[in-house]
Amino acid sequence: MRLNKNYHQYIKDTVYMLTWLSKVSNKTKIVLIGDSRVGKTSLRRQYMGDSFRGTYSATMGAEFSVKKLKDNIITIYDLAGDPKSKIFRMQYYPGTQGVLMVFDVNSRNSFENIRVWIDEIRENIKSQLVIFILGNKIDLFDNSLDPVTEVEAYKLSKELEEELGCSVSYLSTSALTGHNVDVAFSKILAEIQFRY
Repeated sequence: MRLNKNYHQYIKDTVYMLTWLSKVSNKTKIVLIGDSRVGKTSLRRQYMGDSFRGTYSATMGAEFSVKKLKDNIITIYDLAGDPKSKIFRMQYYPGTQGVLMVFDVNSRNSFENIRVWIDEIRENIKSQLVIFILGNKIDLFDNSLDPVTEVEAYKLSKELEEELGCSVSYLSTSALTGHNVDVAFSKILAEIQFRY
C-alpha cells in the first residue's frame, strides 16, 4: 500500500512539531474529551479561528493544535470519543493540566457519560487538574426533545468538584455560533496559570 505525499508530509510536520514542543519550557497542555459527535473538533477549530464545518468527520485517535499566547505555548489535544479509541487516548494524557470535557446538551446519553470520562481521567492522570465541562450545541437546544438543562450541568460540576478535590466548572457553548468558545479556553487557561 502506497501512502500519498501529503500523508508523509503530515507525519514529518507532526514529528517536527512534537520535537519542538518538547523543548519549549513554558507550555500548557489541554485535552478535549467526550463522546463522539459532541463537537470537540468544532470547538477546537472555532478557537483556532477556523471556520465551522457542517459535515461530520470522526477524529481518528487524536488531532492537535498549537497556539502561542504571549510567552506561553498552548497545545490542545482533541481525542477521539469512541470507546475503541481508549487505548490510543491513554498515550495523550501524560502532562495534561486542563481538561475540557464536552457533552451535547441535546444528548442526555453524552451528559450521563461524563462520569465515564471522569473515571478515564482518574485512571490516566494523577496530577492536579483543572476541569471544565462544556455543554455544547446550545444553538440546537430549543429543538431538543429532552435537553440537559444548565441547572443539571452546574449540579454535576459541583458534585464532581467535591468528589475530585479540584476545580470543575461548567459553561454552555456553541461551536456553530462561537458562543462562549473563547471564554471557555480563556477561563481554563487562566485557572491553569493560577494553579500552576
